[in-house]
Amino acid sequence: MRTLARALFIAFLSFSTTIVWTQATAPAHPFTLIRGYVKDAVTHAGIEHVIITLERETSGYVGQAETDQQGNFTFNAPGQEIFRVSVRPPGYEGESRRVDLRTASSDYVNFELRPTKRREAAAVSEDSLGPRDASIPERAWDEYVKGHHSLADKDVDASVRHLQKAIKTYPSFGQAYAALGLAYIAQNKLSDARTALEKSIELDPKNAPSYITLGMLLNSGKEYAEAEKKLSRGLQLNPNAPQAHYELSKTYLAMQRWQDAEVHAHQAITLRPDLAPPHVVLGNLALRKGEKGTALKEFQEYLRLDPNGPMAAGAQQMVERLGSSPAH
Repeated sequence: MRTLARALFIAFLSFSTTIVWTQATAPAHPFTLIRGYVKDAVTHAGIEHVIITLERETSGYVGQAETDQQGNFTFNAPGQEIFRVSVRPPGYEGESRRVDLRTASSDYVNFELRPTKRREAAAVSEDSLGPRDASIPERAWDEYVKGHHSLADKDVDASVRHLQKAIKTYPSFGQAYAALGLAYIAQNKLSDARTALEKSIELDPKNAPSYITLGMLLNSGKEYAEAEKKLSRGLQLNPNAPQAHYELSKTYLAMQRWQDAEVHAHQAITLRPDLAPPHVVLGNLALRKGEKGTALKEFQEYLRLDPNGPMAAGAQQMVERLGSSPAH
């Protein structure tokens, strides 16, 4: 349960690429592809409007791409050479990656950028807190802000105290209940988290993250019918939430609704190509269909994306088992 609580806490602390090619020369090969994802290493959220620079290792600048709202970017047909992909957005430490497309047709590059100290100090901004309703008393809002700061600093007990004070001052504070649910998850108090999230939804029926987080909790308790309702509503409000699609794929897998599970697992990967867990769902679905070769590839892809993840041991066992048996 602690592993689940940690995963839920990390997942919800914070889920079409616009290409701005300024290409120096025509692409050398029409079928090569470089895709990637840029996220904040602290909040794990994708960073939008980040400029990515592509250079040939031997001859320099090729072009640029800009990340979309989820932090994804794409370079289409850059050629069959060795490239350097670099990112240096304001407020973050710059990084670069070497990509060799001489023998591979595509590659995926994942950047987890560390904020500079100045940005870390201002990580919890007014924007990240959400809009302040005029009816919320200043004292309640101040406690809510402190609760967010404490949660970001991983001082969960202090976060709970501040958020409880915010709610006591203003009992209709839906945003504070949503944050309190996250804090309770971090404390592994899943029953209290459920109560807080349900109250958040009651006060703010359009709060997509609360529906999605509650759906994750219901999944963990094997309440799949209720989980489906909450996750589906969360996706109605925010169709581009990759974690919600993944959770719903788990729900449908447990309910033996195989086709629905597959659709949502693929959608999660489409929205977040570096999200590893949906590959385990797809691996299990492939095994059910008797497609051992496909299952092997899915478990291998999970290990490539998250070699030390919570499902790594099980995925490795499946790789070893499938790798030693004939594929169908």
